[in-house]
Amino acid sequence: MDSNITEKNNISIKNTISRAGSKNPVRLLPTEVARKIAAGEVIDRPASILRELLDNAVDSGADFVTVDITGGGIDSIRVKDNGTGMTKEDLHSCAKPHSTSKITSEDDLQKLSTLGFRGEALASIAAVSRLEITSLRKGEKIAYKMTAPLAGNGENQVEVATLSDGTVVSSKNLFENIPARRLFLKRPATETTLCKQTFIEKAMPFPEVGFKFIIDGKEKFNLVKNQSLKDRFAECLELSAYSKLFQEVSFYDKEKALWKGTLVLGDISQSRTDKKHIYIFVNGRRVTEFSLVQAIEYGATGFFPNGTHPIAALFLDVDSSQVDFNIHPAKKEVKFLDIGPIHHAVSVSVRNFYAKTSIKPSSDFSLPETAISHSSGFSSKSSTKFSTGFSSSYKYNKPSSSESNSTFGYSSNFGSGSKSNYEMPKSTGELFPKENTPKYAGNFHSVIENVVSSIPENSQNNISQLAEAAISEKVENQVDFKYFGQLFNVFFLVEKGESLFLVDQHAGHERLRYEALMKNANKKQNLLIPYRIKTDSKEEDEYFEKLLIDLKDAGFEAEKRDDNTWEIQSVPITWQGTEAELKELLLEKRVSPAEIMHNIYATAACRSAIKEGNVIDSETAISLIKDIFSLEEPHCPHGRPLWIELSKEKLYELIKRT
Repeated sequence: MDSNITEKNNISIKNTISRAGSKNPVRLLPTEVARKIAAGEVIDRPASILRELLDNAVDSGADFVTVDITGGGIDSIRVKDNGTGMTKEDLHSCAKPHSTSKITSEDDLQKLSTLGFRGEALASIAAVSRLEITSLRKGEKIAYKMTAPLAGNGENQVEVATLSDGTVVSSKNLFENIPARRLFLKRPATETTLCKQTFIEKAMPFPEVGFKFIIDGKEKFNLVKNQSLKDRFAECLELSAYSKLFQEVSFYDKEKALWKGTLVLGDISQSRTDKKHIYIFVNGRRVTEFSLVQAIEYGATGFFPNGTHPIAALFLDVDSSQVDFNIHPAKKEVKFLDIGPIHHAVSVSVRNFYAKTSIKPSSDFSLPETAISHSSGFSSKSSTKFSTGFSSSYKYNKPSSSESNSTFGYSSNFGSGSKSNYEMPKSTGELFPKENTPKYAGNFHSVIENVVSSIPENSQNNISQLAEAAISEKVENQVDFKYFGQLFNVFFLVEKGESLFLVDQHAGHERLRYEALMKNANKKQNLLIPYRIKTDSKEEDEYFEKLLIDLKDAGFEAEKRDDNTWEIQSVPITWQGTEAELKELLLEKRVSPAEIMHNIYATAACRSAIKEGNVIDSETAISLIKDIFSLEEPHCPHGRPLWIELSKEKLYELIKRT
């Protein structure tokens, strides 16, 4: 039996080789076959049709767009806009391959200002469905209706119609003429969800345009025009009742005015366990751009613990000469001429925002809340929630003139409604702790683990000694709090002022050790045999050159030796990694030097800090509490709060004491 199976497999392989080695002549494909193949690059499901039609609707100058789908968009998709409309001649040509009104020459690709430009959308839709378009050109009195022939074969039929304004595009019976491709569609409910997501992604970056979405006759969204970005973002996420959870932060290129952006950032009291609600928009298009998601994550580091992520959207406007969208049929990807300054601006803007709004917990303690429904996929970080405000009562140290050398400007609009404009300092490090993020960067965290675990025992002892320096040598006789003891061998129970504090013994000690390590962060050791890191391309070489200042700040001294070789002559005293590991982190994973050292310090501090379950004597506990309360940053390096505060008034309220 085995021999029969082997023989059959051999026959199958021979047939495959025979087909691959066919001597058939080269010939042109029939027009209808070529169109179906081309359409497959653009239209693979109903959401793809909706994406293209919404692009056209926004490009038409409309200020209101209505979408109506049935059967998940498989049965029908109807998009109506009140834009400029099309003429009778436009309707004759619009569904032919490569017909477009948005570009006229190759040079226009370098200065795109519209969402669509390839001239493939309507032709592709006509090739796989029944396409009808009714339109009235603004300023004209007669509307016309165009019916495309099935599969796009033949001339478009145009006749007089009735329409008050704009354009109505209808696509029905998707893949009716390609049954094999229809089999690969999901069930209608799933396709509806995908259409809904496409609608959200198209409506979110255009708050000046109103959008309505109807599913099987039922209205799902009715987004009014002229909203703020944060209100549109909240409404698209079906969180309009909680729009105060979101704030806008703006930044711009102050040197060349080549880009500007607005971030919509969610309150730190809410988080996601994944990155699905981090949106990146470039010139009105949602794109897959890992480095900009990474920039948001870097900036939020230290504020979202336990592998959670912020809820955020970046709306970036970039000069068309600096980006290329013509690299993906669905325009889902973009290529930047120089993304470095933008990455830096996004990261620092996010970090500054959360640093300002993440103030120390006050007595405004509230009972557990479900501010966001579980069906939305959001979760509160803990069962207890303390207010962070969005007021101007936080402490903020304005950067000195020596620090204010950033190449971008910044403005934020917090809940008070006032704006502040100032220049941001250079980033002190785009940090990314292990517990704050899943393995987005490949085996980045395993490399950090190897580096930390490779520190010899005597070096680890030195780290501990350095960290212990952060704790006071003596407990002062007079302190401004009363210590009652440990709770569950996890919390220090403390009365201070008119409040009760539960201080996390591990998180607090970890922060103290981390601060002590950071004080020695600039200490270096010369290498007996310098590392020699070779770059593999001009782009890598240019990237490494841009890292020189950041490398020096992190404790690495580097010099260029030849066209593609960089020599690392000294490293931080806590660095115990290898040349290969450093190259992997810097050039393959594109991890910033500051982030590398932060992860090493954070991991070392965590491992050497007291743990849950450790019994701490009163004298040591009081010393720790005193130093913990003196910290400026009330979070551990991995983002967890150091304490929870309950005011006397709140305690009275909880036990119904009046």
